[in-house]
Amino acid sequence: MSRRTGTTHSMRGLLGETLAKRGLKLGVGRARSVLLWPGVVGPELARLTRARNQHGSTLFVEARDSAQAHHLMMQRHHVLAKLQQAMGDESVTELRFVVGTLPPERVVVIQDALPPPDRERAEQLVQEVPSSLRDVARKAAEAITRARKWREQQGYSPCPVCGEATAEQPCMACARTLQDPAVRRAASPLARDPRMLGSLPTTLGESGTQAARHLALDLLRDQMELLALECVRSGGEVFYREYLGEQARLFVALTLYRTHAPLTCQHLGLLPERVQQVLSGSVEQEV
Repeated sequence: MSRRTGTTHSMRGLLGETLAKRGLKLGVGRARSVLLWPGVVGPELARLTRARNQHGSTLFVEARDSAQAHHLMMQRHHVLAKLQQAMGDESVTELRFVVGTLPPERVVVIQDALPPPDRERAEQLVQEVPSSLRDVARKAAEAITRARKWREQQGYSPCPVCGEATAEQPCMACARTLQDPAVRRAASPLARDPRMLGSLPTTLGESGTQAARHLALDLLRDQMELLALECVRSGGEVFYREYLGEQARLFVALTLYRTHAPLTCQHLGLLPERVQQVLSGSVEQEV
């Protein structure tokens, strides 16, 4: 039996030959540019763009709007050089940026260790959880805290109702809660009596109470603005000033989640600017 001779093929070479025989090599090469795109441009730009497909040597990338597409087109030579370096070849020689419909942004959970303040905040969320479920609940709380931290890093602002960082103002969940008829009915009584903060959670829940408080603060804010204007027009009429002071105390109490709060210089900054100007003299006398 004759001895077989010839060169030894590497696994990579054999795979390339197999793909070529089946007509798949070109398709795989084009898919590679799409898959490498997020790593080439980095997480921030990857969140705002999406490599769609490659035709010939041109890679088409979707952007969120025309302004962004134009900006990226101006920077395409720099990005192209990084892409070719990552691919190890020049199978892509041109980038085209087009406006497309990108999917909704997903929250990417940051997996690095939480700093002490964030770890303590996560621990507070599981204080009342039974010990048998504490480990599972702690992992969930840390995931929630990481997600909140990620949203804050994106520049999102706190929701005026629940305080969670969000792109919408208010967040979608709170926007729905604010339309609840029961929540809207509770807002006016709560604006008159902050002591209801202790009983509302049993009927509206925590989220419903937060929404009712937000609406009550809006009511008080509007009333104070009108009263402050009347104080100015009347030349400092005592009746308007005293009523304004009472509404301001209710506003401060609800803002601080208290059933009662005195109006002091420390709390004056919580009030609308016009109200601060009208009440500044009387507040200094109270302290």
